[in-house]
Amino acid sequence: MSEIVILYILCRYDATIYKISKIIEEMFFAFLKPSLGTINPAVKKLVNLGCIEIEDKMSQGGMNSKMCSITPVGRKHLKNLLLTLEFNHPAHILNNARVALFCADVLDNDEKNELIKNIQNHLILYKGRTLEALKNPYANLNDEQKKIVLSKVDEAQKLLETL
Repeated sequence: MSEIVILYILCRYDATIYKISKIIEEMFFAFLKPSLGTINPAVKKLVNLGCIEIEDKMSQGGMNSKMCSITPVGRKHLKNLLLTLEFNHPAHILNNARVALFCADVLDNDEKNELIKNIQNHLILYKGRTLEALKNPYANLNDEQKKIVLSKVDEAQKLLETL
C-alpha cells in the first residue's frame, strides 16, 4: 500500500520524503499512517524502478532538500499496482480496498470499473470465507467473538453497497 500511496501523492505534488509523510497523515488519516521507516525504503525502491526521480533543491531557508517527482513510468506503475492489487491478508482487505478506491481517480473509467470489480469479487470472497469460518466447530468462538467477526462482515457489506 505504501507504494500506491506515495505514487498517488506524487501524481498531485512534488514533495520531499518528509512532506510525503505529512501529506499521508493529512490525506490518508482514516486508513493508514506509515512511518518514515516504511516510506524511505518504498521511495528507494520506486527510484530504482524508475518511478520516481529525486532532485536536489535549495529550500527558501537555504537548506538542501531532495525533491521527489513521479515519472511517466511511475504513473503507469501506479495504475498497474491498482489494477493488479491482491488481497492476500484478510485482516487488511477492508483497509486496502478503501485506500485503492480512494486513489482510483488516477484511473480512466474502464480501469476504475476493473478495479471496482476486483474489489467486489474479493469482498464477496472475504464475506463468504468469514461466514464459513464462523461455522467451524473447532474455532469454538463465544458470542462476543462472533459479534466482532460479524462486524467485519457488515463492514465488507457496507463497502460493497457503496460500490
